[in-house]
Amino acid sequence: MSTVGLVVPGDIWSARSEQFLNQVLAGIEDVVVAAGHTVLTHAAGSVEEEIAVHRRWSAEGAVRAVVLRDLGAQDPRPGILHDLGLPYVLIGDVVQEDGPGAGVPTVTVDNAGIMREVLGTLLEMGHRRIVHVGGPPHLLHSALRRAAYREVMARHGLEDLGIDGDYTRASGAAALEAVQARLPGVPATDPPAPSRAVLVLDNDAMALGALERALELRLRVPVDVSLVSWEDSMGCQLSEPPMTALGHSLRSTGMQVGRALALLVEDPSRVIRHRPSTPVLLRRETLAGAPADAAPPR
Repeated sequence: MSTVGLVVPGDIWSARSEQFLNQVLAGIEDVVVAAGHTVLTHAAGSVEEEIAVHRRWSAEGAVRAVVLRDLGAQDPRPGILHDLGLPYVLIGDVVQEDGPGAGVPTVTVDNAGIMREVLGTLLEMGHRRIVHVGGPPHLLHSALRRAAYREVMARHGLEDLGIDGDYTRASGAAALEAVQARLPGVPATDPPAPSRAVLVLDNDAMALGALERALELRLRVPVDVSLVSWEDSMGCQLSEPPMTALGHSLRSTGMQVGRALALLVEDPSRVIRHRPSTPVLLRRETLAGAPADAAPPR
């Protein structure tokens, strides 16, 4: 029996935290425990704390392999883990399959491609005021999503309305307030008009924070503002109104990470790569149909 490690955010077990890692962790445990191994988690509030945990685990021989995620530009963690001789599985983007993902197991998604798919659907529906509420811009996946957003908006001659958030509900609420202040027609005047803007928010916590704030401001969702969450969760499914979201199979993603970890423990020379399928847009009640005054896509 071996132990694998995962450093998680300090608020992962909070009821108000994002659900991405909770679901991924459940999938990892499904596979790793069934293979006869254990999963060790440790909460950390910064990259520096995570590095300290990895150094301690390595010195104590506490784990055989770890999970690495949320890499930033010039991130020191891959090099440090290499120097420590601590194998890792990378959860990241397809562009990282070379570089930090070279020669190591990876579970990757195409963040830019998914953003293009989402925006293409919204444009086909006739939406033109599309706001991307991203995560911290120093994170690679946030930067890739924002770059794809800007590319598509520029191609269609539309305004870049991107806003940076920090994955918390508070930043989702702040983004909603910024949209209300910046965009004409929010809230719509009587008689009711079609949705005047659609916010694509990079995680479920920000999306739910935006929804809460919209309702506090007496905005009609989706008549005045539409909301789309990059991640689905029980909170999105049970919100009122239910949140439109991308249907990532996060537990399945975690199971793929778990398989990679189990194989890494058994044979460190074996490298596997997995790309989950492109998520579908689960259209619920926070996304309005095409605005009546929208022009066709160019």
